[in-house]
Amino acid sequence: MNKSEACAWEHSGRTCVSDYEFVRRFIHDGTAVGRQVHGWGKWFRVVGVVQDSKIYRLTEAPTPYFYVPIRQIYRPEMGLVFYVRTIGSMDSAIAALRLESQAIAPAVPMFDATSLNDSIAASLFVQRISASLLSLLGSVALLLAAGGLYGVMALLVTQRTHEIGIRMALGAQRRHVLRLVLGEGIRLAGIGMIGGVVAALTVARLLSTLLFGVAAADPLTYASVTILLTLVALAACYIPARRAMRVDPIVALRYE
Repeated sequence: MNKSEACAWEHSGRTCVSDYEFVRRFIHDGTAVGRQVHGWGKWFRVVGVVQDSKIYRLTEAPTPYFYVPIRQIYRPEMGLVFYVRTIGSMDSAIAALRLESQAIAPAVPMFDATSLNDSIAASLFVQRISASLLSLLGSVALLLAAGGLYGVMALLVTQRTHEIGIRMALGAQRRHVLRLVLGEGIRLAGIGMIGGVVAALTVARLLSTLLFGVAAADPLTYASVTILLTLVALAACYIPARRAMRVDPIVALRYE
């Protein structure tokens, strides 16, 4: 910055932009634009308000920030991060950036050069591990639930063999028996799904900070899970239902 530019800055005053969390926490009345905030021993005039940002991780709570131009405040200990849009190989781009950086300022080191996707993935490592573990546990729970429903329906068919035989002897078709068994299985599964949806909605607020790109009460997610569980319940009930369809009325009427 030359002398004329420095005089212009001093004449116009130092400026900054704040985020919404800063406004909510420290400016309770009126507009933020035009207010003055104090930092680094200097006063800055707010000229705009920007959206809240997550600086370190996606799960962090909103933090009040105000941003100033680097030409107004600069300290040697500040670590600068540059975002560069490029095409082609990432390794080639990083090598070219290192050469350009050394040519411009040989004493300034360049470190932690990586792609934005890799940087975001590293910040989400814990969340990815947790999500993978929860997915594994959810799959095991789903298999156990399907096995339990199959066992219940198999026992139910065995206990109602006499009744099924009477129904078939009185003219019931195999499709009627199939509908009877599947309907009973879906009824049991439906009770569990209703309880699960109510419990999920109850704890949704506690999980909201762990979700990204989807709301805790997203209707599409609940609908998809309900359809998936219904299909699993039908699959678990199908084998006992086919066994019930093959019941011989004569044998069933003798069944004790």
